[in-house]
Amino acid sequence: MLENGLGEPFQKSKGGQYLRIGIIDADLLGRKAHRFPNLACMKISSFYKSKGHEVILILNYDEVDDFDHIYMSKVFSDTEVPREILTAHNIICGGTGFFYEKAEPLDQEIEHCMPDYHLYDEWQVKALSEGVKKSHLTYYNDYSIGFTTRGCFRKCDFCVNKRYDRVEKHSEIAEFLDSTRKYICLLDDNVLGFKNSHLNTI
Repeated sequence: MLENGLGEPFQKSKGGQYLRIGIIDADLLGRKAHRFPNLACMKISSFYKSKGHEVILILNYDEVDDFDHIYMSKVFSDTEVPREILTAHNIICGGTGFFYEKAEPLDQEIEHCMPDYHLYDEWQVKALSEGVKKSHLTYYNDYSIGFTTRGCFRKCDFCVNKRYDRVEKHSEIAEFLDSTRKYICLLDDNVLGFKNSHLNTI
């Protein structure tokens, strides 16, 4: 079923057993050139792994019946997803690619956990074996990725952030910093629009 948002995080199945969680980065499966990981997918993966659940990045839509629950996210609205996948009973969808500016945010407990930077490891091995250059995977390996602020006050017609009225502090860099990675990639919408940013510690 196509749901606008990810809802409340669950802990265990009704029988108290740990679950098999599938993660679908729809842009990864639906676009020819994809050089950037999905931050929401990495945070969802991190959260459920921390609860003891098995979490797997799904690399083929034929695998969806093998999971208790599946989270699917996409950033780009023109990424194609098979219609039958959208109606599957165990799938929850989220992201701007599905709902544009009306996309619901992650649950706060998931939003503020360290991203799972190893979620794409298996896919990278496959991509390299198929001839993808290692340099094309730099954002998967060399960057800590996250937001220090969220929102923007400009409300540009083309932008997914029209629902915001101002720029607000979101998190400390330490929340998503992996010290083994050389670089930091900030996804802030308008970091310079943060009020008194020169006086605040980000």
